[in-house]
Amino acid sequence: MATGHEVTEKALKAMKFRRQGWTILKIALYLDITESYVYKLLARAEKLWSLLADSSDSKTRIGENLAAFEEMERMALEKFAKTNPNSTVAVGFLNAALGARKEIKRLLQESGLMIKVAEELKFTGIPMEIPVVRQALYGVIKLINETSEKNDGE
Repeated sequence: MATGHEVTEKALKAMKFRRQGWTILKIALYLDITESYVYKLLARAEKLWSLLADSSDSKTRIGENLAAFEEMERMALEKFAKTNPNSTVAVGFLNAALGARKEIKRLLQESGLMIKVAEELKFTGIPMEIPVVRQALYGVIKLINETSEKNDGE
């Protein structure tokens, strides 16, 4: 029988893997448990995370950091709007705003308020010499391009 600490450790591992995009089945196989137990571990991890987030001290720190980065982003964009957009100073302001936005995103993801989604996938070992595989991959790329064009137009 596992101790409470061991179950908590498994729950936190399961949550980490899930946030990295692992499927329930992959987590179950990796941790050598059933898929239904993975769901129970994820529920436990969410409860632990919410208890941590509910502590006023951590909420205050996250809120203060979030407010600071939002203010940095706002000020950088305001200063950018007042400068020549072709100048190196304007690029610096945009970079500062981008850096602040990345930190805002990181804080939200770490606090569980935003789900992390992969922005890019890299595959290796695809047998491109097989015509049907090559055609399927080109079909996926075409679908991605069409979807992103539709989303850009909306």
